[in-house]
Amino acid sequence: MKGTVAMLKTFYLKGSNQFNIFHSPCKWIVLSLLLLSVSCSYIKPNLQNQNSTSVEDLHIREKVLYPDSPFDLLIQKSFSKQQHFINILDLGDDALLSRIHLIRQAKKAIYIQTFIWKGDESCRLLAYELIQAAKRGVKVKVIVDYIVVPKDPAQIAFMSTVHPNLEIKLYNPFVNKIRHSRLTLLKKAGFGFKNINRRMHNKIFIVDDRMAITGGRNYANDYFDRGEKRNFNDLDVLAIGPVVKEMTDSFTEYWFHPLSVSTKDMRDVQRIIDKGTYPHYKEKASFRLGDLFDEIEKCEADYSCLDDKFIKKSYRVNKVDFFADKPGKEERLGEYKVSRSAYELFNLINQAQRSVVMQTPYLVVGRKKTKYFKKLAREKPDIEIFVSSNSLASADHVHAYAFSFKNKKKYLKKFRWQIFELKPVPEDTDKIISPIAKNHRRDDFNVCIHSKAYVIDQETVMVGSFNLDPRSANLNTEVGLIIYDHKVALAVEESIRRDMANQNSWTIGKRKKVPVTSRFSGIIDDIMKIIPIIDVWPFTYTGSFELKPEKQSVPFYHKDFYDHYKYVGEFPGAKLSKRKIKAKLIKSFLGPMQPLI
Repeated sequence: MKGTVAMLKTFYLKGSNQFNIFHSPCKWIVLSLLLLSVSCSYIKPNLQNQNSTSVEDLHIREKVLYPDSPFDLLIQKSFSKQQHFINILDLGDDALLSRIHLIRQAKKAIYIQTFIWKGDESCRLLAYELIQAAKRGVKVKVIVDYIVVPKDPAQIAFMSTVHPNLEIKLYNPFVNKIRHSRLTLLKKAGFGFKNINRRMHNKIFIVDDRMAITGGRNYANDYFDRGEKRNFNDLDVLAIGPVVKEMTDSFTEYWFHPLSVSTKDMRDVQRIIDKGTYPHYKEKASFRLGDLFDEIEKCEADYSCLDDKFIKKSYRVNKVDFFADKPGKEERLGEYKVSRSAYELFNLINQAQRSVVMQTPYLVVGRKKTKYFKKLAREKPDIEIFVSSNSLASADHVHAYAFSFKNKKKYLKKFRWQIFELKPVPEDTDKIISPIAKNHRRDDFNVCIHSKAYVIDQETVMVGSFNLDPRSANLNTEVGLIIYDHKVALAVEESIRRDMANQNSWTIGKRKKVPVTSRFSGIIDDIMKIIPIIDVWPFTYTGSFELKPEKQSVPFYHKDFYDHYKYVGEFPGAKLSKRKIKAKLIKSFLGPMQPLI
């Protein structure tokens, strides 16, 4: 039975509407209780290539030049002097521009790993560019996690056959079809938890074994500043140098692993390919890109524009480390028996002497990590820990926020974390999200944190796909870079602190004592965690605060905190009562299980 409730929240799956079957809090709770009785024995997927094929060398050994790119000079310097150049991509527009430019410059190979690949305009633009690269002779290999690949076998049939140089694989398909019913999903979830719940969350983009991008971004308009209803505040780093070869090693391991299955091996895709009943897109116009990329095209064709955006803003770095979980997430390291990605993060935090600044969309600390952070607070009480995350109003997943909300008392009282939750529409929205597609935004547009960055003592920074939640620690495979450089660490911290500023985030603090009720609030808050009753107690331990005019920021534990801050509510900015109710119900009914969301 272990992990059954964890299985249930797999269905939120970080952005996948395809499997969002929980349309109301009551349905979610009823389905949870029903599936608690389901056996969770492990069933191996019935895949055609279960026996691994031979592994070829995906490294590019020969010298490659890029005379039409300003990156050429950095590449030659980097590999001749065994050093690295780093670019911080904190705007989605720059993240997309860099990918388009590198695809067009690629000479030998492009390797991509991603958790999400949607079928919107940004993905169609990238698909078109990858096809053009394949036609030039570039070997293009893409791995997408099966759970959130577009469920359109005809489109996938086209991409799978458009050119021999373009190959696509799906990670851990639990059925051998692209399109399947929700009933099939529930059946597989009920009887194969270990298989269905281990997803590939890696984000890697490699060109010619020399240039690479990694970070938090998936592939959709929302990640590249072109979302209509929502845009993600995300972070990537572009790295040039020897560390890229380690990233190629990791990609190779995934590419040839039995869990990675060719799209051509999906039965419905095979059937369509055999019949030839799928669309063939030959002209760029047929990809329906609209006017979202006019600025991208203009800058990509301008050498000086690229130079200003990337080369002049690059950092020369001596030491960069890459880390990656093994396929299947089976490796366990250290005292707390954690995955490689979690081990690297906790090892970094252990080295902190002054400060830790973290940004994570999901803030859920499991049992083992609770012991770790309690110990850290005892042994290093002078370290300041700042956390930037989502409020209920900005969060993309209410379920994730509900468990963060459930543990707020622990984060403040036991860990002494200073937490800042992003407002749905920060004052600095146009600095956080490039305003190129501003005219496309809906009236209910909001910004949501999706970056995963951890800065230690303003000297070292970890950027990658690792969220501070049990899924990243225990289930999803993750990757990232650790950059040992003061200037890079400062730049990333500055970006995070901008998001934490009063005009952009609410400060989480202990609610001011109320006569009589305050005596019971902490006790009742603890009871709510262990007894599955509806959380109706109005006087919660924590709340959201805003800095008063002309007052200075102070930590929540400062004696003058309430003189400097005003209380603005439990869930400020969350206009939809449905979100509040759902958060309360999840917190109450599933509190005892602490599912691995």
